[in-house]
Amino acid sequence: MTIYLRDLLEKPELLEDLCSDQQKCSGCGIMLQETITGKRQTPGGYACSDCYYEQLGEEIERRPIASAGIRRG
Repeated sequence: MTIYLRDLLEKPELLEDLCSDQQKCSGCGIMLQETITGKRQTPGGYACSDCYYEQLGEEIERRPIASAGIRRG
């Protein structure tokens, strides 16, 4: 199907209809393009790299790694 610029100006949703089989980020909802946005699998579905590392950072903050203190005496 050929799409002309005048068609897109009249109906911008045409482009979304063509890309409806693409996956969206489970965090922010953008269309995932592996080379541009990244595409990482998470328990909640696929996520872009930004959302993935944001979720990973939150998990690390919830469960910090700490060393045991040295007891003296």
